[in-house]
Amino acid sequence: MLKKALNCALLLGAAMTAELAGAGELTLYSRDDYLGRSQTVRDAVPDLEALRFNDTTQSIRVRSGRWEACEDADFRGACFLLEAGDYPSLDGRANKITSLREVRGWGGGYPGRDRDWGRDRDRDREREWDGHRERDRERGHLPGRALGGELTLYTRDDFVGRSLTVRNGASDLRERDFNDTAQSVRVRAGYWEVCEDVDFRGRCRTLGPGEYANLERLSNRISSVREVR
Repeated sequence: MLKKALNCALLLGAAMTAELAGAGELTLYSRDDYLGRSQTVRDAVPDLEALRFNDTTQSIRVRSGRWEACEDADFRGACFLLEAGDYPSLDGRANKITSLREVRGWGGGYPGRDRDWGRDRDRDREREWDGHRERDRERGHLPGRALGGELTLYTRDDFVGRSLTVRNGASDLRERDFNDTAQSVRVRAGYWEVCEDVDFRGRCRTLGPGEYANLERLSNRISSVREVR
């Protein structure tokens, strides 16, 4: 009987550990519309000063998970919740994020949090950020869409010169002999993030379906591309 109870306790503990384990990912950007420096986060960060990104974030792309972002270190001060999706502008919360961590569910919070961290506040935050998501959709960013897009890069303006078609993303265009070479782009399907550095770092821009005859500031600077949600 004791052995059976012990096994049950071990199974329960394992289940709780799996539930608490985060599997999310988000990227912070130092400017609106996913421009400027970027920092990708997959684990809790109690102080963004350690990553040289404190009070620097102006836009966020949450690729998976649900995250709590706070103005002070150690998840203190004013906090708000972010669901998976794109946030091209943080408005009044821009340049104020110091710590963040993935959370489970809207309610409950954490030990030591203020008592007013309840369902009403969470519901208000959810409604507020619904407005951001609706604005994203109007601007061509569609979080949650199924992937399966295609784009073609060209070495000269107006879709002239050598070309490279990408369907599954490319984290390093040097491997395809197309690094810092694209001057125009055709997006046949999907919404794509094109970045100046490999591994989707540096200044990035999101391109929706359409033709981009001149990439302007990103011309001859693209090193990685991927379809985003």
